[in-house]
Amino acid sequence: MCGRYSQSLDLAEVVKRFGIKQAPFSAKPSWNIAPGTQAPVVCAVGLRQMKWGFIPAWSAGAAGPGGSLPLFSAGNTLEKKFSEETAPLTAAPQEREGFMNARAEGIASRPAFRAAFYRSRCLIPADGFYEWQSSAGAKVPYRFELKDKSLFGMAGVYEEKSNTFAIITTAASALVRTVHHRMPVILERRHEALWLDPKFRDSETLLPLLRAYDSAQMHGYRVSDVVNDPKNDSPDCHKAV
Repeated sequence: MCGRYSQSLDLAEVVKRFGIKQAPFSAKPSWNIAPGTQAPVVCAVGLRQMKWGFIPAWSAGAAGPGGSLPLFSAGNTLEKKFSEETAPLTAAPQEREGFMNARAEGIASRPAFRAAFYRSRCLIPADGFYEWQSSAGAKVPYRFELKDKSLFGMAGVYEEKSNTFAIITTAASALVRTVHHRMPVILERRHEALWLDPKFRDSETLLPLLRAYDSAQMHGYRVSDVVNDPKNDSPDCHKAV
């Protein structure tokens, strides 16, 4: 699962890191990006700002401007199968909108994501992500980042019509598994261009890229409970405790 992440560097650093043109919009650094937030996303055409919460084309806009229909009817078994990682930690069920995560396993065939997997893949710039460990009935937050604290690209898919995206997750690495069994897919830099190329649709090549990042290149640490509230967006979210 990936329910929160950060991109706390200036947008100019994102442009430089991913070798793209200057963004046609401004975006402030954020230490606590939550589902439902507008965030910078790297696509084949460059940097765009999208909402975190993927809404497939066949659902987007069906309820009129700014709205959407439920992806599945209440009680439908598919709803549980495809939505199990979508809810923000603090969101009530009625507040859910779109998918915040897409599981790597089966993404090429799942109805909600298969079109985007083949046609509209993206990278979500980040310098860290958060996972919560259950401890004595409480949720304890941890932050994971690269050892050199540099920017990385999380694999994602987006939908043009709804201007939304989801982060792809996979089984956690040995490091992250000490806290949570899932983690976002962090692509190796040498695979980023291939992932962004919409003309490349060979699933046998793309799917193996969706794996856990090398634990030796990362580190994680306990952070303050201040990150639990998405309204808190400051460097305090990064501080170790």
